[in-house]
Amino acid sequence: MDVAIEQYLALPIEQQRLVDTRVQQLLDNPAGPGTSHDPHTDLWTTADSTGTGLIVYIFRPDRPRLVVMRLVY
Repeated sequence: MDVAIEQYLALPIEQQRLVDTRVQQLLDNPAGPGTSHDPHTDLWTTADSTGTGLIVYIFRPDRPRLVVMRLVY
């Protein structure tokens, strides 16, 4: 897993925890409930548990890797 580290580190600790929780859920099921895929860009999006943060990520079903491209708060 790779994370948009500069964006992550700029977040307050409370928001980092929200991202951590959601990313852990994504590692278990990256295409699960609450996710959306854009086939034109091949990017996936989801929100944190409060609905205030947007996580943009990519993953490949045939590879065990998830890359968080952007965190929007």
